[in-house]
Amino acid sequence: MTHNQNFQLRLLVADHAPTRLGIQIALDGEIEACAEASSADEAVRAAMNEQPDVCLVGRELPGDWLAAVRGIGHVAPGAAIVVLAETGDVDDLLDAVQAGAIGYVPGGLNAASLRRVIRAVRDNQAIVPRALVLELILDLRRAGTRGGRLTAREGQVLRLLRGGYTTTAIAERLEIAPVTVRRHVSDIVHKLGVDNRAALSVPSVS
Repeated sequence: MTHNQNFQLRLLVADHAPTRLGIQIALDGEIEACAEASSADEAVRAAMNEQPDVCLVGRELPGDWLAAVRGIGHVAPGAAIVVLAETGDVDDLLDAVQAGAIGYVPGGLNAASLRRVIRAVRDNQAIVPRALVLELILDLRRAGTRGGRLTAREGQVLRLLRGGYTTTAIAERLEIAPVTVRRHVSDIVHKLGVDNRAALSVPSVS
């Protein structure tokens, strides 16, 4: 692999083949991947073998993108991980950060923006879409406040819990990760002041 003299780094790209090709075209030889992966398991193995500086992980990566982020962080702790998401979602953003990502950006960035993101995370700068910053702050504020009103998503989770749904079933129904469901349940327990999750499964009596 050859490196641009002005910008030397090791880059791992983990996503579907068409996306990986699009990224390489966008980088136009200025930055070249030391490895590519088409699944979560492949991404973790490649990260362990190559010890990249930056990892781009697609939100739709087969085999669980969150597992890939966590695994890369474990086997290549020096790697800066960026999640490429098709759409911006604050729950996904929080999941990505908790799993070890330093960046979360929309897919389909133009070439110049993609190169800026890679440079920024290489220099330990966090990258978050501006549109999600306020929502992220409000979500974190709600999570740290005892009592208060449930969010719309927390209300959905609570209704499904009371309907007998498991964590996995709720995640599938709402199309979110199980770890996100568990975080919502923890916040609901905190806000409602109950002892544990089991207390949430008991329907309220009006």
